[in-house]
Amino acid sequence: MAAPTPSSLFLRLANTWRHLALRSDVDDIVLELLGRFSLEKIYACANDRDAYQNLVIALLSQLKTIFDLQRLTIPAENTHVGWYLGFLVSWEVALRSVEFILQVVNEGRESLWEHQQLRDRYLAEFLLSALRVLTLHPKAPTNQRARDRRDRFARVHGSLEQVFDSYPGPKSFLLDVCKEVTYQLHVDPETLSLPMKLRSELPNLASELYPLAPCLQPDSISELAPYGGFNWLAQFLALRDVSQFVVAASIQYAANRETRDVRLQASSARARNAVLTALDNLRPPPHLTKVDMVAAFSTIFRIILPDTLDLSRRDLSGPRVDECELDALDALCTKLKERQAIHRLSDREMVHNVSQVVRNILLQDDPGARFAPAQPGLYAVNCSGCHLVGASQLRSSGFKLPSDPVGEFEVRLPPQSRCLYCSEAITLAREVPLARQTWELLGSLQPDADTVNVERHLPTQFQLGPPKPENTGLLPPGYASMPSAGVERSRELGVYAPSIPPKQTFGNQTSMDLPGSAYPGPVSPQSPSNYQPSIHLRNEPSRFDISIEQKRKGPEEAESTLAPPDQGYPTDPLPLPQGSPGFRRQFAPEETHLIHTPRTVPLVTSSEKGKSKWRLFTGSKKAPAVTVADSSSLSSTTLEGQKLDEVSLSALLGAQKSHSRGKPSKSINVYLSQSSTLALFWTQLLIHVWDVGTSPPTMVRAILPESTCILAAVAKVHLAYIIGTRDQKLTLRILNLLQPSAPAVEYRIPSSLWCKSIAIDREENYVVVGFENTTVRFFNAQTMEQPREDRLHAFYHKECKGCPSVDTLSFSNDGLVLLASMRNPRTGLIQTFSWSFPFHTFQELTLCRYPVPLHESEDNGVSAAIFRPGINGEENLVCITTWTQSGTPILIQPRDGHRSEVRTDISSKQSKLGNRIQCAAFSLSGKELVMVNDKGHVFQVSNLNSSPMDVRRIASSKELTTKSDSYAMAFMNLSDEEHVVIAWADSSRAMGWIKKVPVAYK
Repeated sequence: MAAPTPSSLFLRLANTWRHLALRSDVDDIVLELLGRFSLEKIYACANDRDAYQNLVIALLSQLKTIFDLQRLTIPAENTHVGWYLGFLVSWEVALRSVEFILQVVNEGRESLWEHQQLRDRYLAEFLLSALRVLTLHPKAPTNQRARDRRDRFARVHGSLEQVFDSYPGPKSFLLDVCKEVTYQLHVDPETLSLPMKLRSELPNLASELYPLAPCLQPDSISELAPYGGFNWLAQFLALRDVSQFVVAASIQYAANRETRDVRLQASSARARNAVLTALDNLRPPPHLTKVDMVAAFSTIFRIILPDTLDLSRRDLSGPRVDECELDALDALCTKLKERQAIHRLSDREMVHNVSQVVRNILLQDDPGARFAPAQPGLYAVNCSGCHLVGASQLRSSGFKLPSDPVGEFEVRLPPQSRCLYCSEAITLAREVPLARQTWELLGSLQPDADTVNVERHLPTQFQLGPPKPENTGLLPPGYASMPSAGVERSRELGVYAPSIPPKQTFGNQTSMDLPGSAYPGPVSPQSPSNYQPSIHLRNEPSRFDISIEQKRKGPEEAESTLAPPDQGYPTDPLPLPQGSPGFRRQFAPEETHLIHTPRTVPLVTSSEKGKSKWRLFTGSKKAPAVTVADSSSLSSTTLEGQKLDEVSLSALLGAQKSHSRGKPSKSINVYLSQSSTLALFWTQLLIHVWDVGTSPPTMVRAILPESTCILAAVAKVHLAYIIGTRDQKLTLRILNLLQPSAPAVEYRIPSSLWCKSIAIDREENYVVVGFENTTVRFFNAQTMEQPREDRLHAFYHKECKGCPSVDTLSFSNDGLVLLASMRNPRTGLIQTFSWSFPFHTFQELTLCRYPVPLHESEDNGVSAAIFRPGINGEENLVCITTWTQSGTPILIQPRDGHRSEVRTDISSKQSKLGNRIQCAAFSLSGKELVMVNDKGHVFQVSNLNSSPMDVRRIASSKELTTKSDSYAMAFMNLSDEEHVVIAWADSSRAMGWIKKVPVAYK
């Protein structure tokens, strides 16, 4: 049977695909379209309504096509997003585009009034595509909390309501769906995310979409909308995603001029039938009819399957605008083809050729890629083969070359010099100036694509931010009824949080439930994790008033199921399930109780002080004393909202006793992730991964190293730890926490250098380890490859002997800068070195050198060296703290070396910050700095670029006698609020504490 003749729209979409798929300048294309339309809009008037209507339709059609391709480009959750950042439109540009379009429609009421199809079809289709990209975008702005994103979506919802008010009368099905989507995004964006199966199995444009993936087959499609489903809107959007991927497979097949027979037409027809059948199970609100719903999907499938029944309600008497849509796509393709809308990063041929020429010159200069020359060069030596030798090779072999070779093409070599290739005697080296001159001309034209791709997704690309939310009739909803983000993450990691007891109650139910608010019953480890708590609305004549009240009474005791240890080791599982024979043999009864009862300890306010210690949720009459610094100087307002959770760490010390042959170390180390809510409590023989985003914290996984653990770090997906033996042989293991069955990436480190620090970059591409003798190594976290080594003192001497160790490694909050610090053991000078994304080269921040005199009795070295990128035109900042007598915490501007000491006001009554600092961290927004001193007092520093800075104490924790590895602090987003999370452990009591302090911004 012959394939049907492709439609005109199909041919245009295939042509657009060839020019738009996997472009690296999508932001620039969108901005150019909006900018050109803004200039056209200046002279828009009511006298030429048709021309203005065509302009708006053309813009909507072009943007809708771009965002459709963007939806197909978003990678699956189990795929690393870093490689795709260059092909994705930034979240901020996408949202501002939506707001801009709604503003245009609102302001153009007089000219656009009579064009109902413009709103009902073109505006609605664009909004659905753009909002879907915003919902699933993997790179939302790093300085935005979930509440901020909801406020942004509230603005979109308010603008769309203004469109409804400006254009009264019946609306199309798709436009009504847009209003439902914006409202749901304003309440909770997570409720419209993809089903779990599609999150991990949907393909993207980086691969072939044909033949159709298993998740696009009829059996999988039917599971997306089971009979009796409760969240019709999420199911509708998931089925729409499936429809787009099915259509995209045929378009990609045509765009690639494919000739293989993959029976795409038949499989697409089966997928269409499955989608239309699944639509019958959806339960939309009464004002949305299923006929219109099916018609919306039939329109999508008619692009590739013309025999699909057309159920659309098109007004034949109205103007035909399909030709305008086709002309708009033709105009966009013409601009892209003729490179009128172009950015250097997207001109693949030119950029690739330039990069290849520059790369070849660098490889000739340094074939081993061991150095980072400021200016590469190439020399021919006078051996019989006239071999070409790189300038870096000659310098590394001890030959002296001119620093500026211009005019000095010949270099006399010392006697008894030998060719590096044939070992013949050589006396002369002549420069090949063409290599250096070519590099000088093309080196500046080579764009740093990786850096540009990441910077595009930062919130600093626009000078003006969104205004504060105003009273638009939408009151801020209560979010206490939403499931905890930490619980959802725990479920995704394969561990289920403690079940909620039946006595938990919600507020009084009112007249109407939001879609997807049905409570399916108790959650068990075998049941699907799609539970959404109830959210109720109160409908008033004038507006929607969100009233969500929840009386939540937390469980007094909750069992935390411990995950099995790393399956990569042939060891006994630890910890064992409660009640098993192995468990009873290994742990005493009182230890068993401690393991399974993490507790939340409310802080005692000033009015309760003197009446009791912290009150514990246990049946014990006498509560154990917790070694926490006095908090009497803090007001009850400051203490309000602070939460202290206890976790039992008996299993860690139990593993020490049962698995150690000699005398084990009793030290419990603590590490807090910089990019997630995960924490590590670990000893030399066992690592516990906890999710501290939940209350009480939830055990995620237990890993039993095969040897002594020396360093450990965790990010959002990966856990990295280093094990060592007595002969100083080190091994780095990197585990994927989301895929426990995936094999670990393992690196055996042959060097005799000992490791001192470890960090994982924000995108989780690298695990960076600092060693002795100023050595830093980068290990690929995804696949096994040769690690890269940077010797930080390579500019000063050829080999390091007795050079300091790399004390600290830290990534900036935007993930673009890595900072390393070290302190000279003889002079006390602190040096800092920085790498910029993609971390190929490094430089010393010479203006940030900080001399701190040595005091052996009180000297614990550098405690933190962290970097804050400049925000809103402010300068970059480097913060250096030490645990010394005279090393005052200091903020340095690396550009000009301006320094500011961080001190508390002497005249104030609050406690002194001092010079012995345990740890320091910048807030996620970069506006605040938090430090913890030796008294365990937590200080918040505001107005970082001002003088004087505002330094005030906000919390108390454990008092320290020396810089400790059993204490950690980090900023985390918990329940849509930014918190300072502090964790510490006491090995003598086998207990750990997690304190969460909400941050109040000034």
